[in-house]
Amino acid sequence: MIPIRTPLIALMLSCICISAAQAAVSPEDFDALKKEIEALRGRSTQKVTAPVGRAEALTGDKYGPEAVVKTKDGLLTIGGLLQIWDYKIQNDNINFNGAAKGPNEINDNDSRRIRRAELKFSMKITPHITAVVMFDPTGGDEANTFSPIPSNQGLTGRGFFNGGTAGADQSGQEVEPPSPGAPFKPESRAGAPTGFGRTGGIDDTDFAAMQNGTARSNRLLQDAYINYYDESIIPHHDFTLGQFKPPASEEGNRNSGQLDFAERAMINQFSNQRDLGVMVHGTWFSDRLQYWIGAFDGAGSFQQTFAVNQNRSDDNDAKDLAERITGRPVWDAEKWYGRLEVGYSRQDGIHGESGRGQVGTPGATSWSVDGLSLQETHANRSYAWAWYRPGGPVRGWWLRGEWGSLTDRLPPGTGVYQGIQLAPRAFNRQGFYFATGYKLSESVWSDSLKDNKFFLWKMLHDVEFAYRYESFGNILTDDLTYLVNGNPVRTDVFKTNVHTAGINYYWKGYNVRTQLNYLFVDEPQGHAAFISPLTGGTIFTRRIREVKNNVFLVSQQIMW
Repeated sequence: MIPIRTPLIALMLSCICISAAQAAVSPEDFDALKKEIEALRGRSTQKVTAPVGRAEALTGDKYGPEAVVKTKDGLLTIGGLLQIWDYKIQNDNINFNGAAKGPNEINDNDSRRIRRAELKFSMKITPHITAVVMFDPTGGDEANTFSPIPSNQGLTGRGFFNGGTAGADQSGQEVEPPSPGAPFKPESRAGAPTGFGRTGGIDDTDFAAMQNGTARSNRLLQDAYINYYDESIIPHHDFTLGQFKPPASEEGNRNSGQLDFAERAMINQFSNQRDLGVMVHGTWFSDRLQYWIGAFDGAGSFQQTFAVNQNRSDDNDAKDLAERITGRPVWDAEKWYGRLEVGYSRQDGIHGESGRGQVGTPGATSWSVDGLSLQETHANRSYAWAWYRPGGPVRGWWLRGEWGSLTDRLPPGTGVYQGIQLAPRAFNRQGFYFATGYKLSESVWSDSLKDNKFFLWKMLHDVEFAYRYESFGNILTDDLTYLVNGNPVRTDVFKTNVHTAGINYYWKGYNVRTQLNYLFVDEPQGHAAFISPLTGGTIFTRRIREVKNNVFLVSQQIMW
């Protein structure tokens, strides 16, 4: 800081100089002297910059607020998605299989949940090569201890214990081992329906179980791939290599932060999974026509848990071939006809390898449950969809619909009702959904609502109303009318129908959004006659009962 006496001296000098100047200098010299004095006054009031202040001045324009952080090589983009759920499930003390399978309390507990916590890194190494890595510590759609939505998804989304499969009944309840955390050992399973023979430790058997897909794999890694695109060499095409979603379905491949409802439709909860593979993508006519062709490991079975293909080695020598095509016959949001997209996808492969459904003599209670023992199966899954957003006076209205089909088999040793399928047959299950909604911020009422002085009307501007009806064969039971050596080999499929009413509020587009969903879950009542494996011939009636498991769900979302 400049001493206080310096300004006083400068002021005195100025007075003396002015008096002398008026008497002894010319007008020109006098004006020049005044300018020098004014400059001296200005310097006397300035603050001296300390070393820290100089450093801040040098770096402020590079690393200050709102500044972009740059990498040494390439351009790094960081994105993320956080969804926090609060849900309440209608209580019922009996599940859909009735007294045969016990109570439903494990699936009707109200809870809070971190549904997704994605962190995505996209690194553009060159103008033509991009690497993408996405993590989700929650496991994404992989198995965990939370009930699926709706809660009767059965094998869907259910997991395995740390050393092997524990199996699950169709309420989604996992069969507990004799002691918590007891790893699975195949050779100890003979004669033991629970299949757990040890209480601790990990050996080569456990690692083999993980390799073959009968143990839970790492759930953290989601996407990890490299994309290449060079218009000058191969126009209209890009190539992807690594772990990513195969080109299956529309809703399954959509960003999880841009869903119309808090959760995907039941049929698409199976298509939202990753696999290791390579894929080429072509686009023509300003994206009006697009197609994808890829080859993937195809480990596991299309009938198992959501993410059975992720983060694991293959369990067969064949590869799945997947293709997808979309067309947009009309595509202008400003015209009355709006935007329309139609598409179709299919994935085919040979799953399984050795074909040994069971080990030992026919009828023995010894079996092999690893993925390699799955009998070779010509598996496939298909999806067809359409979505439409008209313009003109009805703009803001949208419609979507999708159909899906899965054909595959369960691994041997799976019991989905009362028996154990040692050599299960392949089976098919299908489903579809239809959804519609109205987004007020894109409607003809948008401006009048946004500029309205009445607070409640103004709030309506960012509201979207949505409705969905879906049906899917998500309830699996052993077909006890068709037995081989006293064991069921065919699988019966029962459908669940769900009506979902939703309200979405866009605080800041998809980046900050609240979703309210109410699910009316309807399980069809039915029955089937079968030969009792206990009495050897008595005919019973197996009923599928309506479970009270409606759901009210609130999702808070932040996306960047």
